[in-house]
Amino acid sequence: MKHFITLLLLLTTFISFTQDRVVSLEKDQILLSPDNLSIKVSDVNPEKFVEQLKSGDITFEKIPNSMLNFGFERRDIWIKCTFKNPFATKITRLLKFSNPNLDLIEIYQRNGQKFKQIALGGDQIAYKKRFQGNRELVFPLKYDAFEFKTVYIRLNNGGEQFFFETSIEKESLLNEQQNRKQTFFGALFGIMLFILLLNLFIGVIFKLKIAFLYSGYAATFILLQLSLLGFGTMYFWQDEFFISNRANPILATSSVFFFLHFTLRYLEVENITPRLYKWVKKSQYILLLNLILCFIPGDFFMFTSAILVNALTLLLNLIIIYPLYHAIRQKFKPAYSYLIGFSILQIAVFAFILRNFGVIPNSFIAENGLQLGSGIEMIILTFGIMQRFKIMNDDSINTLEQANKLKEDLNIQLELEVTERTREVIKQKNELVVKNEEITSSIEYAKRIQTALLPKENELSLSNLNVSVNYEPKDIVAGDFYWKNSRKFNNETWHFYAVADCTGHGVPGAMMSVLCMNALNTSLEQLESLSTGDLLEKTCEILLQFLSSEKQQLADGMDLSLIAVQLESKKIKWSGANNPLWYHSENKWTEISGTKRPIGKSEITTPFSEHEIEFKEAVRFLLFTDGCVDQFGGENGKKLKTTGFRNIVHTSIESSPLEHKESIKNQLSNWRKNDEQTDDICFMVVEF
Repeated sequence: MKHFITLLLLLTTFISFTQDRVVSLEKDQILLSPDNLSIKVSDVNPEKFVEQLKSGDITFEKIPNSMLNFGFERRDIWIKCTFKNPFATKITRLLKFSNPNLDLIEIYQRNGQKFKQIALGGDQIAYKKRFQGNRELVFPLKYDAFEFKTVYIRLNNGGEQFFFETSIEKESLLNEQQNRKQTFFGALFGIMLFILLLNLFIGVIFKLKIAFLYSGYAATFILLQLSLLGFGTMYFWQDEFFISNRANPILATSSVFFFLHFTLRYLEVENITPRLYKWVKKSQYILLLNLILCFIPGDFFMFTSAILVNALTLLLNLIIIYPLYHAIRQKFKPAYSYLIGFSILQIAVFAFILRNFGVIPNSFIAENGLQLGSGIEMIILTFGIMQRFKIMNDDSINTLEQANKLKEDLNIQLELEVTERTREVIKQKNELVVKNEEITSSIEYAKRIQTALLPKENELSLSNLNVSVNYEPKDIVAGDFYWKNSRKFNNETWHFYAVADCTGHGVPGAMMSVLCMNALNTSLEQLESLSTGDLLEKTCEILLQFLSSEKQQLADGMDLSLIAVQLESKKIKWSGANNPLWYHSENKWTEISGTKRPIGKSEITTPFSEHEIEFKEAVRFLLFTDGCVDQFGGENGKKLKTTGFRNIVHTSIESSPLEHKESIKNQLSNWRKNDEQTDDICFMVVEF
């Protein structure tokens, strides 16, 4: 039996998206009857298309040659084929589509007026449905002796590069071809992987950022080629259809991004052509925008990103010629390696991109040139990176030799000066050690004084009132403090709790905290009737008196959140100066904002508001200073903010106040990790 010769479809020109494209194919020793291949571009759904076929409203046009390339076509491509088995025995042949990235292939068989789907495939169809797990799109067709069949093939690629070649193959011949390709690609990608690892090694050992940039380019470019060849779907993201549909523009955009930064650094574009450098660097933002487009669902965004990355690649490849020209004129040696590698790669890239746009037909160079060109380019530019490093190393050695000579000339003079300076430094160091010990001792003593003024935590809780406090100074002493006091009004004992944040932290803040605690105690003693708002007003007046002198009045003060509780009548009043109150009751959280005014000198004269809180069941209050929300940390070293602190507080609400406090404290610590504490932290959990 004679071998069946490969029959394929590829278009040689890229025509307007609104026109139909037509091709035809005739060869000797074929399985297809004469004049039987034709094609139609359609934007109607398959059901309507089939109905138009039945009614005879569809006209197919013959295929003029063996190449099909539609550029970035989003509509369906329909192929009409009449297959005939000229032999007296049953045979099976494989219908192969060379582009493994085609989204959808549907094959329909027509018997009279009936249409039946006999095969389904594409990279948007489950991988297990592929014939023998083949990376290419292969469909078995079975024929009885002398059987005559007409089939209709629907193809769609969702706006990606739409090129393919279709052939009828014997299974043995197909396996032989694939074995040769596997060997070729295995050797090629083995070399590329070695180059990638070599650049990573150079980057790690010699701490060369340019080698890391090239490694990023090499990694994304290798993945892009694996995706284009169908190995990505075969080995990495088989049935992840969203990824398989967008892998090409994502990886292409990423590789261009890395190569752009590599080129700018390798050719020292900032020094050679500074004006162009500013404009070229701005293109990275377009690449990042295009990367975002790749992840937005919808064919339009994927279609747009695919066109944009190809256009940007073409444009940047043209622009980079200018600084390369100037680098060569200045006899910058690494530029010659770049020129050779760049030229080889660009020939392959231009052929690849022009094929994507449908300007040139598919061919071995257009199909495999990208892999061959990139492999050669990687080898050459790796030598260029090593050459560039050698130049930098030689310059460093020359500079070091000059520095050593200068050092020898200065050594005798410096030795005398160093001896004298060493004596002075040791003397100053000893003095600083003594002074530091004295200052630290004084601050530690101040801490004991401040701690003695704070209420003991075991004295905070009362009958039916469970209180737990967390107090973490940024330094040894703090500007934050917590406060508790009690007083009778109309034969009712009211208990007052507050957390406050004084101006500053460390020693100045600690001194302010002593004044502010004294002002709160004095204000409560002088308060004529129960009013948390009047208590804050009175505290403000007393604090201003403390901070006033004959010549000036200091602009210091405090923010605080203050709550008053009457246990027998279950009455609660609250006022705040710049600080809020959060409380949990009846399975929900409520937040009350404090008056936008500090206690101290301020141009704002708004009276402090007072809130009375009613509740039917247990209620839990959280009083806190802004140090809780101003801490930096997390994976990106950002500020926690109110939203982040709210998420922390809302957890463990079912636990006891003590456990709730510990949970908040631990989560704040985990947020900071190794970051320095930015402010004093103080919060109080009160459950009534």
